[in-house]
Amino acid sequence: MNRRVTRFAICFFVASILSFAGCATSPEDERRRLDMEADIDDILTYELDPAEYGEPKNCLYTHDYRSFRPLGNRHLLFEGRNDKQWVNVLRGRCPGLHKDSKFIMRPNVSNRVCDKDQFDIADHIDPYTLSGKGPTCVLGEFKPVTAAQVEEIENRLEMR
Repeated sequence: MNRRVTRFAICFFVASILSFAGCATSPEDERRRLDMEADIDDILTYELDPAEYGEPKNCLYTHDYRSFRPLGNRHLLFEGRNDKQWVNVLRGRCPGLHKDSKFIMRPNVSNRVCDKDQFDIADHIDPYTLSGKGPTCVLGEFKPVTAAQVEEIENRLEMR
């Protein structure tokens, strides 16, 4: 029994070290990432006419949007009907979120995705279980945006 505990402890220690080593970034990279996120957050503060673009929302019905895609690792762009667009500011950084990510979004019972709902990112999706390995991330508020704001965000992301 003692051997098992020792072996488990060693494996846990090695796995912990490897996972922390994979997360390490240089201070310069971290500063650039924080600057980019601050720029995107600043772009999202532009005043929009609520009559034309609507107010920020806590939820979107699944029929309100056609698709969604990442804008960096802290924002998702939801593209809807009639050229409506919303940026969801995630509740935290979502490691592994990139343009080729596969999502497992779980709309709630009322066919909505809402602030504080979770979604998974998967390297692959098992068609039988609709699951995959990857981080779980948490949605935030949906902010209406213009095409010009989206373009500005995408330009900022290309600069990094």
